[in-house]
Amino acid sequence: MIDAIVGSVIVVVATTGLVLAVEVANRAMSEAGRHPLTQYEREILRSAGLDDPKKINLLQSDLDSLFR
Repeated sequence: MIDAIVGSVIVVVATTGLVLAVEVANRAMSEAGRHPLTQYEREILRSAGLDDPKKINLLQSDLDSLFR
């Protein structure tokens, strides 16, 4: 009887750990790639002739919409 209770506790702990691991992994994947352009990336855009702030903001909004 005690063996069954201990086994049940182990199963519950293992299942809870797996569910939490999956949730953390899903959250990390959904938030990946969501950050504003860095200064280095802005310099690359300026050197490519995209030095207009409107164009940079448009690009940033396009990138933001890709990951939603």
